[in-house]
Amino acid sequence: MVFNDREFEKENPIKRYGNDFIVKQMILNGVPKEEMTGKKELTTTSDEIFKSAHLLWLKLKSDFQKIKVPENLMQLLKTDKKKDQEKLLDGFLLPLETLTSFIFTAYHEFGYTLSQYISEFSKKEFKSVARIIDCGEHWHCFFTTPKDSTEEKTQLHYLSSAFGIKRDDLVKQIKSSESLSNLDNLSLITFQ
Repeated sequence: MVFNDREFEKENPIKRYGNDFIVKQMILNGVPKEEMTGKKELTTTSDEIFKSAHLLWLKLKSDFQKIKVPENLMQLLKTDKKKDQEKLLDGFLLPLETLTSFIFTAYHEFGYTLSQYISEFSKKEFKSVARIIDCGEHWHCFFTTPKDSTEEKTQLHYLSSAFGIKRDDLVKQIKSSESLSNLDNLSLITFQ
């Protein structure tokens, strides 16, 4: 399950992803818009769909929380030196499921909130999804870009507050209609 179709800022990632998942399940299973918006009371069928979606979310959340977060990811949260972060991630593979588990753990153990921004660029309307976790002045960003000119495959990149870019400038760059090429000068860490 990939959570990537809405922008939001500095929220509890577990609550946000849970709400989005449940709403999507309700829509996919035919709950009328009037019931979704509260203009009409939920029917018995819609209430059952809601309960089923909630149980599915609890299982999915449990599955994410069972994923062991590698120690080098947790060490990212304990250093504010770019060289240390580069060393921790050198040659590291990061599946999106592990990234989600890491985001949940960073929230639970360190209080990192999650922001998500979406940038559409290129002729094929490729969506780049940037996830930024924040705790005070420290932030860490993971974002996708096309892996090649066909834009059929993506690659994941990392940068943080230690990379010498202001968070506001990063968000402006992500949300611009340009590619994220201006960030290349920051020696981004790209995952395999």
